[in-house]
Amino acid sequence: MIGRMVHTMAAAKLKVSLTLSADLVKTLDRTAARTHSTRSGLAETWLRVAASHAAARSIEDATAAYYAELTGDAKQEEEAIARATTNAARRITYDAPPRSRASKPRR
Repeated sequence: MIGRMVHTMAAAKLKVSLTLSADLVKTLDRTAARTHSTRSGLAETWLRVAASHAAARSIEDATAAYYAELTGDAKQEEEAIARATTNAARRITYDAPPRSRASKPRR
């Protein structure tokens, strides 16, 4: 496209120094060797997974706090929505072939 540049650069990396327990370094090195990864690459993957799990836990905690604070009409409305969506989900069959529609008699 004219006038538009597309950048596909990887995120900038910073070199850092960490102090880790010997058993963790041993596990890191063993797993890196088994998966043909580098120690740094594997450590980055582990940290990203841990950060993702922490973010998910934070969202779950905030959601639980929201529902715990609901009262009165808002709580009843949420419960009604939950019942309706649960009932609708029970009617969905993902593995069964679609039912054939009954044909209307022709005149």
